[in-house]
Amino acid sequence: MSFEHTLSFRFMATKRVDADVEAPRPTVREAMRSVLSAAKLVAGAEGLDRQVEWVRLMETPEVQPRAGDLMFTSGFPIKDDLDAQIRLVGRIAEGGGAGLVVRPLPYLRKLPPEMVSEADRLQVPLFTIPSDVQFVDLMSPLLERIINAEHWRLKRSMEIHRRFTELVLDGKGVNEICRTLADLLESAVSVEDASFHLLAHAGGSADPHRKETILRQGTPHRVLFDPQIQRILREVAKRGSVKVPAFPNLGMSRERLIAPIFAANQVLGYISVLDHPPQNEELAFMAIEQAALVLALSIAKERELSEVEGRVRGEFLEDLLHGTYGDDAAAQRRARHVGYPMHGAHIVLLVDIDDFRGFARARQISEDAIQALKREFLRRVTAVVRMSYQRALVQGRSDQVVALLPLGTETGDYQARSHALGLQVQQAVTEWKPGFSVSVGFSAPIEAPAGVEGALREVTSVMESLARFKRWSQVVAVPELGLTGLLAAVSDERLVDYSQRHLGPLIEHDRARKGALVATLRAYLETGEQQHAAQRLRVHPNTLRYRLDRIREITGLDLENPETRLNLAVAMRVQSLLGL
Repeated sequence: MSFEHTLSFRFMATKRVDADVEAPRPTVREAMRSVLSAAKLVAGAEGLDRQVEWVRLMETPEVQPRAGDLMFTSGFPIKDDLDAQIRLVGRIAEGGGAGLVVRPLPYLRKLPPEMVSEADRLQVPLFTIPSDVQFVDLMSPLLERIINAEHWRLKRSMEIHRRFTELVLDGKGVNEICRTLADLLESAVSVEDASFHLLAHAGGSADPHRKETILRQGTPHRVLFDPQIQRILREVAKRGSVKVPAFPNLGMSRERLIAPIFAANQVLGYISVLDHPPQNEELAFMAIEQAALVLALSIAKERELSEVEGRVRGEFLEDLLHGTYGDDAAAQRRARHVGYPMHGAHIVLLVDIDDFRGFARARQISEDAIQALKREFLRRVTAVVRMSYQRALVQGRSDQVVALLPLGTETGDYQARSHALGLQVQQAVTEWKPGFSVSVGFSAPIEAPAGVEGALREVTSVMESLARFKRWSQVVAVPELGLTGLLAAVSDERLVDYSQRHLGPLIEHDRARKGALVATLRAYLETGEQQHAAQRLRVHPNTLRYRLDRIREITGLDLENPETRLNLAVAMRVQSLLGL
């Protein structure tokens, strides 16, 4: 190629660099529809979506194809060497080239079938052009398009960098960063923390998985623990941003981009981008990486502030629970400082992991894993509590979470609200860790600060009783417990002795003769009347009367005596609690 031709290329390729052309680098298919419209595609149709990053003229053997190069040649360097003609296609494929444009005349006359077959095999687009078409007329428009696209890409990358830099300087949070990324890419964006709890989302488009994630405030566990998704997450943590294919069986009906949010070699969270512009995928990855950097700073800052605030609020709650808050005036000052409303009524909530020691022992969990489990347990319970009581005080205590909830002056429906909150806590824990159960206890409404310590003592006693009786996964309120609450203060030995004294002979009789006297007595005491008891047991009234007479003979008790009936009813409750 002459020096004059070189100057012509440079001039024509750069004369529109300053034009504001919003177009990515072309693919071979796009070039074929415009600049290469006079060319004939003879092989490699499967590779038409390769991107053209540059165009090069190959008229000497020393020219090596590079990634993204669309090569032009008259075939002069290889005109008499069939092996070299075939190898040229292989060299382009190996180097990641975009394709090959050949002007056969006058040197090759026609392309050999072996070269065409190789291009089809390696999916390298292979074109021929008429002898009267000049390379410069094809290469110049392509170079112009490529350089203008690169110029636009540079401007867009600078704009992205500027936008996110401003967010850092302005101290914007996760929500604003998420909205900015969604606006820049005109896509749907979600940001989740390292435990896949939803932190922010923006953009309107969605597939079923994203809708469910927003509804549940985090990725569903059936998706998160899918083996394919786990493999992708390991790849993301290792490589960085990746393009994820659709998984319709998981509700992920469209592909998406996922990027990790790193800080000090620790994953703080993940960005998910749905419906990104496919023609600007490289720019999308650039924007996501910029957003990830800014989000890392924001999340780390918010985490630090949250930890400081949590310590202050936790210390105040601990003082209330232990009665070490000083006088009422001091408690009121600290309440105002942490934003907790002290007026009105309050209830103490206690969430206890059922048989946590047994859980940890059965799974042989390390101490570090146990501590991580407790931190995540606290975070998830806190998130549920704050959805209903935004200003609640919440604190972790070993394998428990305790909270003080402000009811205000309207306490009429507190029992229904408390029970619903307890069920929500249980559901959140079950979804997070299947096979992991918790019991939830609530105090009666109290005044703060004076009543907090006593309320915790009552709830703790009840929860310990539930644990003793192995009544797992309960939602209970102290005022509702009645007799069970009273029995909580009695040792197991005394309860067993009480049950044996009143029911022992009947239990032995049933065990020896496979009888049903204990069940008959329970039905009679609970219904309070023989006819209803017979109906419950599905026996004839005469059979019931016979069994009651046998109970009187064996125990020597008068079943008509109210005191006797009460003692037997309590013994029945003890037997049920102890699982005897």
